[in-house]
Amino acid sequence: MAINLLKLLVSLFTILFLYSTQAYSQDRESRALVVASQEAVLSSELAARIENIAVKEMQRFKKGDLLIKFDCSLYEAQKDVVSANANSALIKLKSDEQMLQMRSIGKYELELSISEYEKAKSELLIAELNVERCQINAPFDGAVEEVVVNTYETIQPQVELMKIIQTDILELEMVVSSEWISWLKIGHPIKVYIDEIQKEFNASISGIGANVDAVSQTIQLKGTITDTSPALLPGMSGRVVF
Repeated sequence: MAINLLKLLVSLFTILFLYSTQAYSQDRESRALVVASQEAVLSSELAARIENIAVKEMQRFKKGDLLIKFDCSLYEAQKDVVSANANSALIKLKSDEQMLQMRSIGKYELELSISEYEKAKSELLIAELNVERCQINAPFDGAVEEVVVNTYETIQPQVELMKIIQTDILELEMVVSSEWISWLKIGHPIKVYIDEIQKEFNASISGIGANVDAVSQTIQLKGTITDTSPALLPGMSGRVVF
């Protein structure tokens, strides 16, 4: 009789333990949306004709890859002219330094030569920057979301050219109960199961919202996915287990 009672108590304890564990697990789950860690709208910094668009919409690229190239024959010619002017100003400066030593000119004339040379150097720097802006390279590993312009079009400064997103680092956006912040910390490990591709990825909490929603008593969280996969894309969603 005593043995049967003991077995019954053990069984009840096991059931309660499993139930509480399951409830705890459910309380520690949330839905999450996969988002790009960075997005950028590339625009022109000069007026020029588009010579080449090296990538297409939905195409992936690596950091440093060429995205857009402009026809910058005019800017390159202007750089050559400014470079020649800077060289002439340097030659005159050296000549005036020697003439000052021979007392053929005064120090104010030398200071004027120095000023002219500094001005020429600044103009050369501007010309070099314009030439560097003749092509746009990828600032990070990513993919093209949208191309707004076409090859051979002549564009003006500040015109939008292309929208890109970063794909080498993906993040999670979640909304959870505000009570969780009593134990949640930055760096807390989590796992996310992505519905679309039926795969699980490791992640960690990288951001906790600055305020609690007073109506729903929830708070926003951000996570960083530490695993990488070409199949994982922004816009996918899944179940996060804490």
